[in-house]
Amino acid sequence: MCTSLTYTSAANHHFFARTMDFPTTTPWRPVFLPRNYQWQTALNTTRTTRYAFLGGGRPAADFSAYLMADGVNESGITCAELYLPGAVNYAADPVAGQINLTPQDFINWALGEHATLATIVADLSRVTLVSRRWGQDRYVYPFHWILSDRSGQTLVIEPTGGPLTAQRNPAGVLTNTPVLSTHLKNLNDFLGVSSPEFIGETVTAAQRYLTTGASLPTGTVPTQRFISTAIRRWGAFPLAATDETVTGIFHWLAAVILPYDAARRHQANHNYTHYRAVIDLDTLTYNFMPRTTNRLQQITLTSEMASHRRFPHAYSAN
Repeated sequence: MCTSLTYTSAANHHFFARTMDFPTTTPWRPVFLPRNYQWQTALNTTRTTRYAFLGGGRPAADFSAYLMADGVNESGITCAELYLPGAVNYAADPVAGQINLTPQDFINWALGEHATLATIVADLSRVTLVSRRWGQDRYVYPFHWILSDRSGQTLVIEPTGGPLTAQRNPAGVLTNTPVLSTHLKNLNDFLGVSSPEFIGETVTAAQRYLTTGASLPTGTVPTQRFISTAIRRWGAFPLAATDETVTGIFHWLAAVILPYDAARRHQANHNYTHYRAVIDLDTLTYNFMPRTTNRLQQITLTSEMASHRRFPHAYSAN
């Protein structure tokens, strides 16, 4: 499934990026959701956005909502969902007095109702994630989330039991299962660093590894993709210019895409990369590249869009 990373360039410009790997045949596309947008959760409740945001999404087939896989809001915070099968713990039913959401609703709530990561973190204890399917989708998605902002801060939210909390992600990389702490230990084990934590020695070891010219892990296993992406992210020569950084990050993402197999197109378990996206947090520009054409779309969430647009807009997938 998906691979994601955050990156601060040598020019102190902040980026979020991801591959969107999913087994659905529904086309994902850039989607703009406005301020004061009333949307329906999968629990048949209605919520209203306070902040406009732009990201990768798809519409529900049977009710009024967009499932957003990632995005950036007008305040410059990002959020993206990735799979965490075998580790999530959702409530069976809504809890009275809580903000009850399905996991598929979480990004709309986070980006649509918050201006900072701190306010999201402060609200997490009020949120109950309920095990309900989103519309006509086959099953409940086992998600964890990576969030970032213009300070370079990166957080991860993993619903593995108990009240929701956020943890700092010093590596700035996330893939699918296992949980972040296990990913960090696996990275250090691969690099020969005798610590379970991401530390300065991890960065030095990643830089040293790339200079040797040794091969990076390959394949579809999330652990392999985490290790190879983290080494590229921390071991490469620092990127500076915005265009150079966006191009470089797209190359990193290309190294971990999951190939599309036309013969398996309609198999429920065929995961493949639908798109790659790089978000410039400082300019609020969403760079979207679909599998089908590899044509780069660059859409900027302007202050005029946030102030004056009143309706959602789904851009062309290609």
